[in-house]
Amino acid sequence: MSSKSKDPIKLFTMKIPQSKLEKYKYFAKYYDLPLSQLIQKLLEQQPLPKRVRQKPTPKVDPELIRQLSAIGNNLNQVSRRVNQGDKIDVISHLVAIENQLEQLLNAHQIH
Repeated sequence: MSSKSKDPIKLFTMKIPQSKLEKYKYFAKYYDLPLSQLIQKLLEQQPLPKRVRQKPTPKVDPELIRQLSAIGNNLNQVSRRVNQGDKIDVISHLVAIENQLEQLLNAHQIH
C-alpha cells in the first residue's frame, strides 16, 4: 500500500478593511465559491469557474401566471389573424390587451 501524505490544512488569518471584505465576499458569491477558495484560485492564478450562481426564481402567484398566459394567448390570436389577412381592428384589440396588462399590474403592485 502506498501511503500518500496529505498536506496539513492550516488556518490563515488576515486583516483587511471591512469594505474590501464585503467586495471579496461579493465576488466569492458571484462565482459560487467559498471566499477561501476564491482567494486561493486567484493567488495560484487558476481559472475561475465560468458558471456563476443563478438568481433564484422568484415565487409568483399562480393566478398571476394564469392571467399573463391568457393575455399572451390573446396577443397571439390577434397576430395570427393579422398574419392570415383577416381584417380586424388591431388597434382596439391591442388597447384591450394593454388595459388588461395595466389592471394586472395594479392588482399585483407591492406598496
